[in-house]
Amino acid sequence: MEPANATRSLGAFAARLTRERIPADQFTYVRKSLLDWLGCCLAGTREPAVRSLDEVLQVAGGSGTVTVIGRGRRATLLDAALLNGAAGNLLDLDDVHPQLIGHPSSVIAPTLLALSEWKGLDGARLATAWVAGYEAMVRIGQATEPQLYDRGWHATGALGVFGACAAAANLLQLDEDQAVAALAIAAAQAAGLRELFGTSSKCIHHGKAAMAGILACLWAQKGVDSAPDVLGGRYGLRTLSEPVRLEAVTDGLGERFHLAQTCYKRHAACGSVHAAIDAAMQLRGQPGFSADAIERIDVTTHKLSVSLTAHNEHARTAYEAKYSMHYSLALAFLEGRGDLDVFTDARVADPRVRALAQRVHMQADPQMQYIEAMPSDLVVQMKDGQRHQLRVDAPKGRPSNPMDWNDMADKFRRLAAPTLSDERAAQVIERVETLETLDVGALMELLK
Repeated sequence: MEPANATRSLGAFAARLTRERIPADQFTYVRKSLLDWLGCCLAGTREPAVRSLDEVLQVAGGSGTVTVIGRGRRATLLDAALLNGAAGNLLDLDDVHPQLIGHPSSVIAPTLLALSEWKGLDGARLATAWVAGYEAMVRIGQATEPQLYDRGWHATGALGVFGACAAAANLLQLDEDQAVAALAIAAAQAAGLRELFGTSSKCIHHGKAAMAGILACLWAQKGVDSAPDVLGGRYGLRTLSEPVRLEAVTDGLGERFHLAQTCYKRHAACGSVHAAIDAAMQLRGQPGFSADAIERIDVTTHKLSVSLTAHNEHARTAYEAKYSMHYSLALAFLEGRGDLDVFTDARVADPRVRALAQRVHMQADPQMQYIEAMPSDLVVQMKDGQRHQLRVDAPKGRPSNPMDWNDMADKFRRLAAPTLSDERAAQVIERVETLETLDVGALMELLK
């Protein structure tokens, strides 16, 4: 039986959640996710797409009081959330949740950092609000996926508005009625299309979701009314996707939490190719293995991975290569890694890379299950007749094959290095690790 009003249940949860009601282990993941996202954001701010978006907003919006990470300036609250949110996802290194099929931290982090700096709030408040936003976003993902994704919506944009809104509602201490109204206002701004995947403009989904969640809460806090049940209403969430399993939103709400299912990225590409990249790296490391001796690569993978990456077999840019199984595998076999500096326009144009990419052949296995990742089974035929095979179900960074705090700190240092000094990077790591006593304003000062 569906709950009478899932929106009110979720609004009440977001408004009332306190630190004492959250299992302690959830905050371990909040720390890891915040540090991970900050590194992604610092790297993204160096990209032309973010620089140009910053230029547009400076002309249209001007300055403000909230830090634009890595840009050496401050912007208005909404513009800073938009810019930081876009930067944090641009390079496809931010975390994912498999049941959401999206990126929760790249919406929640820019929302809460902008609001916390603006209001002068501390890390303890931020951490609690993070859990509220994460639960809202993932649970609505469970209620609508994979149907929403199959229809062409990008869950991070379309559902990220709910995560940003719930997080902001908790941080701003909205009451239950205000939170319900805010969720409806946020839903009215839901958007995000898979058609943009493989382009630099896809990151607008993340920034707009953060911006929408903040705007919705601030307006609701002023007393504006809105739809009473946007999740279950006739023209509510089901206009994006059918069916809407409302019981997934409310079942165990406030008792069962989902941050432990967070998947972190080691490679700078779409999560659907990570298992294949890990398999290629392992095969490449075998004694005597040479990428130049590869005759053919057959990869059997999850149907969603085929849907996301098969069409980019002739990728022309680094962004397209991130959504190309062909180029991700070619780069992994030739370079032995999937780091940010491997996915460049120059490497994609390299004749050696292009030649190997054309030897990759994909097929979907309908029996493969997407639990932590999209599995990949590689069969590599060598020119001398040798045959190598390896299947990977859980690449590095998944819950059963985790990246620990030291892994996250190493990733942060690599991504932050061109922007932050070693000393400043170390200070950021230390402050995020002690999140409960964090002065958010001081942290943002380090990230200018």
